[in-house]
Amino acid sequence: MKRFFVALILMMLAFGSVAKAQTGRITNEKQILDSLTTIDPEIVKYFPRWKVCEHDLQIQIYQTFLFMGYQKSEINQQDIEILAAPLERVDIPYDILLITSGSATMNAVQIEYYMGDKIVRFLSGDLVYAGVNRGEFQYDQMGRQTAKRDYCYSEIPTEVPLAASQAEFIMNFLEPTNAKQVITASLFEQSLKIGQTGFWLRSTIGTDQIGYQFWSSGEGKIVLQRPLYVNNDALTRESIPYLINAYMGGAYRVTSGLGNNTIFSWVGERTLNTGPGGKIVAGFDFHMPFNPAFGIGLNVELPLSRIETRSVDRDTYGTYPHNEETVVFVDGDGRAEKAEILGIAPLLRGTGQVTAFYHWWLDRNNPENYFRFDLGLNYNEVRETLLYNYPDMTGLNQIAYISTLGVEGLKTYKPKEFGDWVYAKAEYRNQATFPFGLSLQYSNQIMLGRVWIPLFGSWFYLEGKYATPVRGLRPYEQKNFFMISPLLRLTI
Repeated sequence: MKRFFVALILMMLAFGSVAKAQTGRITNEKQILDSLTTIDPEIVKYFPRWKVCEHDLQIQIYQTFLFMGYQKSEINQQDIEILAAPLERVDIPYDILLITSGSATMNAVQIEYYMGDKIVRFLSGDLVYAGVNRGEFQYDQMGRQTAKRDYCYSEIPTEVPLAASQAEFIMNFLEPTNAKQVITASLFEQSLKIGQTGFWLRSTIGTDQIGYQFWSSGEGKIVLQRPLYVNNDALTRESIPYLINAYMGGAYRVTSGLGNNTIFSWVGERTLNTGPGGKIVAGFDFHMPFNPAFGIGLNVELPLSRIETRSVDRDTYGTYPHNEETVVFVDGDGRAEKAEILGIAPLLRGTGQVTAFYHWWLDRNNPENYFRFDLGLNYNEVRETLLYNYPDMTGLNQIAYISTLGVEGLKTYKPKEFGDWVYAKAEYRNQATFPFGLSLQYSNQIMLGRVWIPLFGSWFYLEGKYATPVRGLRPYEQKNFFMISPLLRLTI
């Protein structure tokens, strides 16, 4: 590894010197030496560095800079920094590449020419500096010579180089477009990229678009996403390979989350339901050809059946108490007299969003910081139904029904205030060596926050979501709904 870094530096310096020679700007030996020993500041932060605080060494280094011809205004005796090559083993001394004092620098060639060999060996850890044996070698218990910087110094933390595969242009880290095969899995969502077709198969639980995450919405979805139009813009197709992505699928009822007698007993219970018959789910993201970073998104989820009197499984429906003053039967066939009212079962009906969005990478040369902003309109509808028991034909057994027929006083919740219509979301992702992401969404007057962080390597993460209404609670909502899940991300 040491040889690799040293060779990398020499190659960069050599190429730099050739380029300068071609311009004819190098006119003397000092400029040539400087061009051969200049280190790119972007590389310096990955190398071992430390500040020298040993007073005697500070004086000697300071005097060396003066002898080289630097002015006192350019040198700072209290600010001396050493840059060294990475070590292959801990039992060998460092190779000193650069010494900096104030705005003055001394490269490897100048260090060898101007500075005494003994001082350099003190700085590198080749010789013992402190104690009665100053200038002698240091040995371990096995009699092997060891390296140790035993003078006063302060380490400068070394940054970890970016992993190229994690700093590429992608809009969704959990659904990367720069990998052939991708599998992501959590309690919230499971995704599969189908080869290089651009198709994604996705299964989710919850309706995050309206703030009801995990099982709080009472529904799950399975959709297939496919690209419809390739982005031919050379500047943006790496980050946005397709201008149009469309998806279609269906939603189904989730029966979990009632009674809270599962391993997730600490998670809030569900009261909201999805009615029988399922839903159709469809939508698209359309990126503007003139600037693919901008776009328009549409999401629609519509029930496939009307709400009628239907028999149901009582144990799979969340309810809250009915109000006897407003919920009454008006049937004339005696149903009201025979029915045992169990409560109000709220059903999530149609939902939809239309938004404008924008993708933003802070530095396109190093796309590790990514933002996405969405702003648009939201719609959702929740209808109350009456859940009751009614005798079967024998009169011996009770059957549970949901119904709106012959019932008065039931409510329908849908957007009324301005805040109910607003959809806004901001997402940030840091894609450096340890990627993490977070987002904050306002929709249906509910704040929904999401965070994911790495746990092990680049494949195992932890994801968490928290939702809370910022308006008055509706009967089927909870003030706080928090859920965490492990997150697996595998790419090929």
